[in-house]
Amino acid sequence: METSKMIRGLQAAVALAAFGLSAAGAATPPKPKITSAQAEAAAVRKVPGKAMSSKYEFEDGRWQYAVIVKGKDGLYEVEVSSSTGKVLDQEKTSAAEESKEAAADKAAAAKHPVK
Repeated sequence: METSKMIRGLQAAVALAAFGLSAAGAATPPKPKITSAQAEAAAVRKVPGKAMSSKYEFEDGRWQYAVIVKGKDGLYEVEVSSSTGKVLDQEKTSAAEESKEAAADKAAAAKHPVK
């Protein structure tokens, strides 16, 4: 039960961060060549488990999907190319780490208000 609460909180934090960045007037992102569902499928092929959330983001100098996968031994963030659908990177994470990242994204977005 506690894990599901953490995951719901993580999903909410990711959604708020994504909304905050888009509402902050960030540059209009290019249209991805794959869907979020395709990115999630690629992520769970790499890290078996259940895709809990995904967001389209600009990170490491490129547009990509960040997919959170709940694997048998914890949470993973899997980065998937939005143009090729290939997995770029994966790392073990936690709900706390993802919440901290979402808060930092939201704070950065707040520094760039909509004009």
